[in-house]
Amino acid sequence: MKKLFIYLTICATAGLSACNKDTLQQVDPNSPTPSSLNTESGIKDFALGVFQKWIADVPGASGSNIMFLGTNNHSILGDEVFSPYGNYGMRYTGQTYSITLPDGTKVINPIGNTQQEQLKSTNTRLSGSTNSFLYEWMACYFTNAQANLLLTSLDNTELKLSGDAATKKAVLSAWAYWWKGFSYSRIGSMYIAGVITNEPGNGLTNGNFVDHDAIITEANANFDKAIDILNGLTENADYDALMTAIIPTFNDNTDITTPAMWIRMINTYKARNFLANHKVATMTAADWATVKTLASAGSLSSDVVFQFGMDPDATNDLSGNFFHPFAFMGEGAAFTFVSERLIQDFKTGDQRFTKNFELLPAAQVNVRSRGLQFGTRWNAIAIEDGGRYATNNSVGIMPLSVSYEEAALMVAEADIHTDAIEAGLALIDEVRDFQGAGLAHVAGTGLNLAQATEELRRERRIGLFQRGVAFYDARRWGVTAPAAQGGGRAGAIVMVPGQYIGSNAAQALPCFMDYNYMDYWDVPQNELDFNAAATGSAPIKN
Repeated sequence: MKKLFIYLTICATAGLSACNKDTLQQVDPNSPTPSSLNTESGIKDFALGVFQKWIADVPGASGSNIMFLGTNNHSILGDEVFSPYGNYGMRYTGQTYSITLPDGTKVINPIGNTQQEQLKSTNTRLSGSTNSFLYEWMACYFTNAQANLLLTSLDNTELKLSGDAATKKAVLSAWAYWWKGFSYSRIGSMYIAGVITNEPGNGLTNGNFVDHDAIITEANANFDKAIDILNGLTENADYDALMTAIIPTFNDNTDITTPAMWIRMINTYKARNFLANHKVATMTAADWATVKTLASAGSLSSDVVFQFGMDPDATNDLSGNFFHPFAFMGEGAAFTFVSERLIQDFKTGDQRFTKNFELLPAAQVNVRSRGLQFGTRWNAIAIEDGGRYATNNSVGIMPLSVSYEEAALMVAEADIHTDAIEAGLALIDEVRDFQGAGLAHVAGTGLNLAQATEELRRERRIGLFQRGVAFYDARRWGVTAPAAQGGGRAGAIVMVPGQYIGSNAAQALPCFMDYNYMDYWDVPQNELDFNAAATGSAPIKN
């Protein structure tokens, strides 16, 4: 892939668009410059360059893929994986407050703080790469700024496109609005507040912070703009050629996402936006109807969704490093490890477990004495060794955001909560069959509401592993709330060191985990130092 023109990443994050190209004078003669956006080749490269915005040089994390680091935080928060290391703030992201052993002994994490207290203490520019709040915010606002400039460039009368110019311009516009919707969705679903900025590359940002619900509204508005464009498109040779040009080869650009598939993908994301930001305990029949309507119009099992993957030579993303979900996890990389709580959610005989996980040569136990949650017996089998945990597509590929499985499971959850239990269970069976689980069907077995809900919970944990929803689910189900407010997980398997149980060896025991995590993160101080909240803004910190 060609190198791409980008501004220096030393600027404020949402205010990236405020960087002045005339001041910075950072022009690579071999890469597109703003003037080259008047050409077809230049604007194609610029549209492809959305993915380049996923990389930034954070102090202490040079060459990192900040979007992946943000997504990895979701897996940690959702207790799919854990990391006992302080790199990129991962150890603190998953700082469980306490674990209560079977005999009633309560073990508070060694630092002694709640996750909120700890993460607030590292929310400074001086904290550099250990500021967990930083990554997703940066990646999303960098991406949004790129999309803004793309939209502005498409209005340039000097831009000349060959062939079916109207289709090409429409595709590029839909691409920009998709990425704006994607970026605002992630900001609104993760942070207490954000900024809505639609200025092009060298425009000004603003200090008008709005709450996360308003950010989600803006996300959906951009998605709707993309849908309006896509509804008027017909796939043709120019459509296919442009889609191939703006999607990297390592993201599998050989199979084309048609306009209809793209619309269904957006409907799935809009359903996620609603579900992720509503607590199940407060959802009404009308709320479940909203989810079902959107998800029922969502991705099909035959659809090609936008994906993220690896090149065959294992230089698996733009950073040329190992910042990819498959490469980051496991015995070889040793940055994240498979959680015991994920493994216990597999049903006996599930082929997704058999083919993709194995026992470690030696169990990890209370790594570096940093907390009992930092322990596991399990390892993810590397792709090179035949492991594959994502979809049943080509090696190294997983959905970039939403997928058929997520759409189906959202409909299933809505059905189960609106007296259509059997219909919901049938969809769970469909997802398991699609992923090759090899499990006996649960539909028609007479399950009640509680039992069906448990099947749904387990399948979202397993079937959507590393799809970016684990934390959203734990939050909306109340698992990450303080134990005093009904949160936590009972019967959670923990590798308990022998010293706590009078044994010579650690044992995997059912414990009570009080996560006590923040629902929405504070705005990063890296933003506020350069873009202070204006009078009348929504709260920017918990």
